[in-house]
Amino acid sequence: MPPEQPRDTRSARPGGGRVVLHVGLPKTGTTWLQALLAAHRDELRAGGVVYPFVRPGAMFHGAVEVRGSRARFGLAAEQVEGAWAAVCARAGEFLDAGGRTAVISHEVLGGAAPDQVERALAPLAGREVHVVVTARDLGRQATAHWQEEVKLGATWSFADLEREQLRADTGREPAGPDDGGSRPHFWHAQDLVGALQRWTARLGPDRGHLVLCPPPGAPAAVLWERFAEAAGVDPALVDPGLSLPGNASLGAPETALLRAVNRALGDRLDPRVRARVVKQGYAEGELAATGSARPLAPAGLAEVLVPATRAWLDEVAAAGWSVHGDPADLDPVLAPPGDPTPDVEAVAGVDPAAVAQRLLDAAGAAGEVAVRPRRRWWR
Repeated sequence: MPPEQPRDTRSARPGGGRVVLHVGLPKTGTTWLQALLAAHRDELRAGGVVYPFVRPGAMFHGAVEVRGSRARFGLAAEQVEGAWAAVCARAGEFLDAGGRTAVISHEVLGGAAPDQVERALAPLAGREVHVVVTARDLGRQATAHWQEEVKLGATWSFADLEREQLRADTGREPAGPDDGGSRPHFWHAQDLVGALQRWTARLGPDRGHLVLCPPPGAPAAVLWERFAEAAGVDPALVDPGLSLPGNASLGAPETALLRAVNRALGDRLDPRVRARVVKQGYAEGELAATGSARPLAPAGLAEVLVPATRAWLDEVAAAGWSVHGDPADLDPVLAPPGDPTPDVEAVAGVDPAAVAQRLLDAAGAAGEVAVRPRRRWWR
C-alpha cells in the first residue's frame, strides 16, 4: 500500500470560507488586535466574520497546546488538552453555516516548529487558510523583548541582552525537537521570514501576509487597517478608536527597579503566581502608571539591526508574500548617538527587598506561594 499522502490544506471546500491564522510576532500589537476583535464579536459576525469564542483563554491554551509548552506557562494538562481542536471546530461551524472568514490569533504560534505547524493545520484541512505575521522595527522590539523578560522574572541588564542575544545570532534554528539550537531566543522570536517560511511551506506564498506595524506616533487605526486588509476583513466593522488594553511598557528606572525586585524574590513564586502578582499587578499596574517613556535601544545597534532588517525585506520580496504597510516602517527606531543606554539607576527611594516581601505577603495571603523552577532566559 502506498504511503498516505499529506492532506492538502490549500484547496478550499465549496462554501468552506477562509481561515486567517494570526501567529504573531510577539510585541507587535497582538494584544491590542486581539482585544479589538473580541470587543467587536457581534459586529464582525454580522459582517460574516467570526473571532471564535469557546471559553476564556481558549486561543492562548490552544496555541500552547500546539507548541507543547504548557509547563513553561504553568498550565495544567486539562487546561490545554483539546483547546486547539475546539477553537478550530467553532470556526468551522460558523463557516459551514455560511460565514466568510474566521480569524484565530495568538503570538505563541509564531515560533512553531514545522511539525507543530502541521499539527495546527490538521483540523483546518480543506479550508482556505491564510497566515498573517505582524512585525515591528527591531529597535523597539529589542527593548520590548527585554522588558517582557524582566516582567516574567529575569534580572539581566540590557547590556546582557545585547551581548548574549542581539550580537550573538547564529542563524541556526533547531534541527529537531531534541535540538535546542544555538540561535538566541530574541532572533527566533522576531524572525519574520522564518515564521512565514514555516507557516506557508504547505500553503504556498500566496497565503502568507506580512503586516508592518506603523512608526511611533501613527494612529492606532493604521495597524488595524493593515491587518484587516491582510485578513480580508472590512475595516469598517470595528472601531479602532476604542480604549482597549495593551501591554504596558516601563521606563528605564522602573525596569531597573523591577530587576532588583526580581533578585530579591528569587525563585519563591511559580510562573502563574508571578504573572499575576508581579507582572500584572506590580509591573503593569504600579510601575507602568508612572508614565515614564520606554527607553530606546542604543544607536550602536544599527550595525546589527539594520542589515538584518534589509536582508529580511529582500527575502520577503523574493518569496512573494504579500506586504501590508510601508517597508520603511521597519527601519529600527534607536536612540540618538551619545544618549544613555537603557541601563540606568533604579527608582530612587524604593527598597527592592521591601517590595519583594510585600508581593510575597500578597501571594501568601492567597495561599499561592510556591517554589518555581529556575528559568533559563536565553532559551
